[in-house]
Amino acid sequence: MRKIVFVCALFLAESIHAQNASSQAATPSAAPSAASSPATTAPILELEPLIITAPRLKLPPNAILDPQINANLLRLLQLPNMRPNPQEQLDPSLTNLANLTTLDGYNLQTRYTQLGFLLTEGLAGTKDMTLQNSLQTIIQTGTNVQIQALALDALAYTHDPQFIPLFQSALQNTNVTVRFTAMEALYIMANGKPDSNISSIIYTAAQVDSSLAVKLYASHLAWELGNTFGRETLLHHYQDMDWFTRAFATHYLGEMGHNDVFSLIQPQLYTETNPSVQAELCWALLKMEKYRKP
Repeated sequence: MRKIVFVCALFLAESIHAQNASSQAATPSAAPSAASSPATTAPILELEPLIITAPRLKLPPNAILDPQINANLLRLLQLPNMRPNPQEQLDPSLTNLANLTTLDGYNLQTRYTQLGFLLTEGLAGTKDMTLQNSLQTIIQTGTNVQIQALALDALAYTHDPQFIPLFQSALQNTNVTVRFTAMEALYIMANGKPDSNISSIIYTAAQVDSSLAVKLYASHLAWELGNTFGRETLLHHYQDMDWFTRAFATHYLGEMGHNDVFSLIQPQLYTETNPSVQAELCWALLKMEKYRKP
């Protein structure tokens, strides 16, 4: 099953980075030091993906579901908030999960602090026309970006090409989370196979997107679907002045690169000063070690 990057973590990291940049710009007279520079205090980015299991896709085609399942999912889609309320956030078990730094701990924390993730799992791949119509309406007219994002992913797992124009229209949304998920939804539609049409849609949209995070993520998806221009975009940014951009580009180069990429980014390991980028470089080089020329 397709692994997806959970959007909230990505844009939280981007937001933290933006705040650090703003803070540094606000105090130009302060000399940067090893102790105070964002390059040394930035948290290491964890880009391990969550997994949408899409249990509907594992059912027999003629399976008859308990009608209460879809009825409850439809009701939950109407909730105004996808996160625990203040009282629920005080639950000791949730607090304990928040302190875990392992991948399983992070996954569990996400499951029980982001209702949208659970709803995506329950709705992914639905063939029910009532649910499909509701999800389309949410994407087109909804105001809660979290619910719009889950609706995009849920419909993507149907692998029904009729929804491609809907996803394309979402690429024009003013909200970065919706655009990011629309890219992801198009990738899911391709089902992990090279697709020149979808890769072209993703790459073309990425070139005009105002968010560099979306641009790099989409370039990686386009490259994975066979569009080598995505590779060139990532190579253009792995030496960027901005540490977040370098980390992000390096991560995806490591995902897809071969010996030529290995030889290009290896020298960065000896000059890079940001710990997040250093960690991504080590990860990327380990991923590509099998391609290293002796």
